[in-house]
Amino acid sequence: MSKSAASGLVALVFLVLGFQLAIFVVKVIERPQAGEAAGDSRGSEHSSCEQTQISEQRSERNDDSRSIESGTSATKTKLGGYARPAVSKPTRTYESFPFNPNTVTVDELQRLGLSERQAETIENYRSKGGRFRSKADFQKMYVVSDTLFVRLEPYIEIPKLELNTADSAALVELRGIGPYYARKILDYRDRLGGYYDIHQLLEIDGIDAERFAGLAEDITVDTTKIRHLDLWHAADSILASHPYLGVKGARAIHRYRQLYDSARWTPADLGSEHVLSKENIEKLKKYIDIQ
Repeated sequence: MSKSAASGLVALVFLVLGFQLAIFVVKVIERPQAGEAAGDSRGSEHSSCEQTQISEQRSERNDDSRSIESGTSATKTKLGGYARPAVSKPTRTYESFPFNPNTVTVDELQRLGLSERQAETIENYRSKGGRFRSKADFQKMYVVSDTLFVRLEPYIEIPKLELNTADSAALVELRGIGPYYARKILDYRDRLGGYYDIHQLLEIDGIDAERFAGLAEDITVDTTKIRHLDLWHAADSILASHPYLGVKGARAIHRYRQLYDSARWTPADLGSEHVLSKENIEKLKKYIDIQ
């Protein structure tokens, strides 16, 4: 082999060896980086695992919390993050009984189905002078619902004012009747001996049809309370004070008593002898004691 060929062969061998060495060096240098990458991968996997575990634990706690809440939702409510037994309101039971809305108590109104506040509203209305003169007046109260009124309407009892026993304080409660007319009603009742018909109020000066219509449904009369008039023995002053006799009628009765005995004292005789007018005789039949 020539020197040139041998030199070429040696050069080739060294080239191959150099190339192999270079490859080895590169692999040695890259190996730690690969390890670190592997470590980072494992760390990432570990971190991901921890996060997954934390998330699962939180999920479990949330599931437990929801489970507790859902398991006790029928009997417990949440307040401030704590569960406590729910307090169920007892079912109210209502009563139905006769009552006068002008005198019924707050406690009785609650028993009838009104709330405490609604009952107190009605009490305040009455304390300020309000009065229920009819069932419709009670229905007008805004605290009385239509449903409540339908149930209670049959039990509402508003007694009418009895004219022959009423005092001034009761009379002024009537619609359109103040102290002035209350005194006139009492005075006329005393002169008559009592009322036998509510329409006799129209005979009082100042009480016209309109005023009478405003109170007619609120009043009544008890004819057993009438005081009878003894025409045969009554003094002339008492006779003269009676609205259906007056001074003229009292004088006629006085003369008639002097002329005839009591056997002639009948309404028909008083009319035929022109002692009294037929109109006044019909009115006096409710008061006089003659047969």
